[in-house]
Amino acid sequence: MLDANLIQLTQSARGDAPLVKSKRLLGGVFTVSGGLHTWTNNLYYSPAWLAEAGVVLQLGHGGGECPSHRQYTSGDSWEDEDDWTSDEEDDNDVEATAAAHSRSADGSRPAAATYTGNQTAMVIVDTTGIHRIPVWWCGCEGAPSDEMQLLDMALYPASHRRVKSCFTFRVLDDFLLDNLECKTSALNFYSKLRRTTNSTFPDQVPNRYQELLRVSRQWGHMKDMMRHGFGYPGRARPGPGDLTFFCAACPQPGVNLPPEWKEDENQLIYTRGFMMDGNFSAEHLKMRRPANDVAISDGTGFMVGEGRYKAHLKVAKEVKSKSSCNNHKAVNLANADRHKLEATGIGATACPRHGCFLPHAVVDFQKGERQMNMDYSFSQALGRNMENIQRVILLYDINCQYGVHLRQRFTESPYLHMPRRLEIVQGIGLFHVHGHQDACFMRYSPTFIPGAGLVDGEILETLWSSLNKVSGSTRGMATSHRKEVLNRHMNDWNWKKMINIVPALRKKYTANLPLMEDVTTSYNAMVASADPEMIQAWTVQMEEAQRKRLTDVKAMDVFDIRTDRAPSRADIQLSLTDKETQHGLQRGTIAWLSQGIKVQEAQVSLAAHVRSLPKSPTTEQKIDLLNRRKRLQTRVDAHEGKKARYIVIEDNDEDDNDKDVDDDLGEEWDAVEPDDVFWAAPARVSGNAIRLAERVAITLPSTLGHARCEALNIQQLAARELKLREGQANDTLHQIRICLGQKSFLFRTSIRSARSQHNKTRAWGDVNAVDRTLQHHARVYSKARKAMVSLGASEALLNHYKVLRQEDLKVSTAVADPNMRGQRATTMAWFWTMDIRGDAEGQAWMEEFYRINWIKAKSRYDRVREEHDLLKHEILWTNIFFVHQSEAWINRMRACLSDDLAGHRAFAGKQADMFKALADEASALHKFTMNGQ
Repeated sequence: MLDANLIQLTQSARGDAPLVKSKRLLGGVFTVSGGLHTWTNNLYYSPAWLAEAGVVLQLGHGGGECPSHRQYTSGDSWEDEDDWTSDEEDDNDVEATAAAHSRSADGSRPAAATYTGNQTAMVIVDTTGIHRIPVWWCGCEGAPSDEMQLLDMALYPASHRRVKSCFTFRVLDDFLLDNLECKTSALNFYSKLRRTTNSTFPDQVPNRYQELLRVSRQWGHMKDMMRHGFGYPGRARPGPGDLTFFCAACPQPGVNLPPEWKEDENQLIYTRGFMMDGNFSAEHLKMRRPANDVAISDGTGFMVGEGRYKAHLKVAKEVKSKSSCNNHKAVNLANADRHKLEATGIGATACPRHGCFLPHAVVDFQKGERQMNMDYSFSQALGRNMENIQRVILLYDINCQYGVHLRQRFTESPYLHMPRRLEIVQGIGLFHVHGHQDACFMRYSPTFIPGAGLVDGEILETLWSSLNKVSGSTRGMATSHRKEVLNRHMNDWNWKKMINIVPALRKKYTANLPLMEDVTTSYNAMVASADPEMIQAWTVQMEEAQRKRLTDVKAMDVFDIRTDRAPSRADIQLSLTDKETQHGLQRGTIAWLSQGIKVQEAQVSLAAHVRSLPKSPTTEQKIDLLNRRKRLQTRVDAHEGKKARYIVIEDNDEDDNDKDVDDDLGEEWDAVEPDDVFWAAPARVSGNAIRLAERVAITLPSTLGHARCEALNIQQLAARELKLREGQANDTLHQIRICLGQKSFLFRTSIRSARSQHNKTRAWGDVNAVDRTLQHHARVYSKARKAMVSLGASEALLNHYKVLRQEDLKVSTAVADPNMRGQRATTMAWFWTMDIRGDAEGQAWMEEFYRINWIKAKSRYDRVREEHDLLKHEILWTNIFFVHQSEAWINRMRACLSDDLAGHRAFAGKQADMFKALADEASALHKFTMNGQ
């Protein structure tokens, strides 16, 4: 390290400190509280260099003077130094381009002749600024090389021939930490150092930006080699993914599992979880001169190695597919090409429970998110500590498409590997699965996957949000430099996950205890109130579906309601859209009609919200209402802006938007009469009659009326809206049946069995939540039927879609318990039988509701108990992981007995103690869980 006096001087070498007191040094230089200054024009202090104070950096003797020291020759002055020598091309780095303006800044440097003798100053970059200090090299016989003399003083040389610039270890550490935590680019970091050195004329400070780029890459790689034990006896070269940290809590044979784990009867607990996703923000521009790219390491981090990956892409078959589910962007844009980009994004695999990137499993996209890219990522993930693990849960946003021919693609590629007997259960994250078709929820939701625990399958989204903060600076970097930066940030993410894993597991374990108690109580009450024979039959259904899902995921459809349904609005809209040009309608007509119907539904919902507000709403409620109205008004304007394309209204016609719709916003459903099994509190009604977004009439044929539609010659448009209204009515009646079934189910299984005030309050809260949803669907149905009447619907159609009355929505005992004594002559509401073939009784619906609700409750009960068991095992595995790491470092320390490996031995001992401290923390938590707490 630098001697104490030099450190003290460099720490105070700022030129903008207040003038408090001064001390005279050499050459007319003074220390003025906080910096080095010269007394200028007998008036004021101005910044001074350390060299002007007589400071000399003496190497080779611990800061002492060397009797045989040698100095720079005049030919070594910095003026002939090429400040722009770099392994990267300027035009391939955004930062380099932005720094080009400062190339001539060195013209203000003091001449070499200003220093004593023929010595010249070396530029030393430190956290306190950029300094010029004369250097005396050790010239003793057997002296270390110049580079080693600098390294002994904690200075890293910028080159390895004629060293004229160097960086202190701490400035390199500071830059890497700034880049990780603050996402500071090299350009901004070096600009800060220049301003620190001379805030008034930063351009006059020596420019070593390009050197910082190069040196920081080397420094970061060496730090990674140290942290992962390379350079020790027996560990010379890192392999794929070896310079990475990975999850301490995921089951990894040979790393954190007990020796007897294969004899455990509960093998489900050793299921490995993987989640895959793509990120299109991490794109990369093509290099103009890729031959100049120099890779320090390839494939040792999270980004996969170039050679094998490119070989895989050459032989992989490109499948251009259209999504057979909903319109998924990742599927439809899989083959999108952007010619200016070398990479359109990245794809990664992570552990879904703890959020750690899988080593050597991050791939670049050449076009879009293609299956061949994600196949390679998944294949590399399967090769990471997976010996003898027989089951994997794979979560991916588009698994309903991706997983169809997964094994076939792996079989056909020589670069993909998958254990032959590996069981792969495919799932979709809880957020994205609701954007799929209804069937995908039962087939792919983690809620119905045994062994998944309480996992949402969306954790990679949080990882992307952090990584995207640095994506802007990596976009224009050289290819290898970009990969190194991404690797460093992903490794830092995994590092923070690792050192914080014990507090995270403690928090999850503690939070799961009351949840498990509540779920167990509810489930036991449900079982006690149900027919044992039915529960046994439903259990057999569940187990059979789970067995068959591996070969036919459609087997999971038994988890959904199996009664017949009338065509939904989406079904009718799709059918009408396919035929709109055949009937002389403009393209987009059906979509415009559907948009208007959706806006009306939003109006009904917002109007109900307004009526539910208190007479004196709070400021927060007023702001929320204002924002809701703005969003709704935007949708209204978007719909009305297109009406001229489909409906031509003369200027002298009445403006059909000038009337409000107060009489058709569902106020009649605000105060539903009390059922004979629960009481619904009526909402307060606001008297606001101001024409607002929720009270604007939407231009549709139903708004104009049947007679007006004939006068405007838009009967075909009216007929199409009538069909859409039928679908809207079918949808809402289906939801009404579900809500009533849910209410009766809650009453039968929760209200009756509640034994405490807490359980009763919670059960009634669930009932009231369902009731609010029921009222919304009742409002929408009533509006749909009124629209049918306005459109001139036939008497037969109106008899099919009858008027909905408040008494129809009562959850009577005929619904709650149809087998109860005295219910033989009781009739149910008309909508219970309208969609069931053969005029079946409404009791079939209720049996389905009980079956589906029991399956969902049983699945949640199983997942919560699995979560409890998983957390206890993960805490144990974490303890074993840290012990394993500590022992590995102890073995490395013991292998470094010679004196020339003293530094290796010290670092290994430090690492061993660090992992032992983490192991002690995990061990304490493990004992806590084993004591039943």
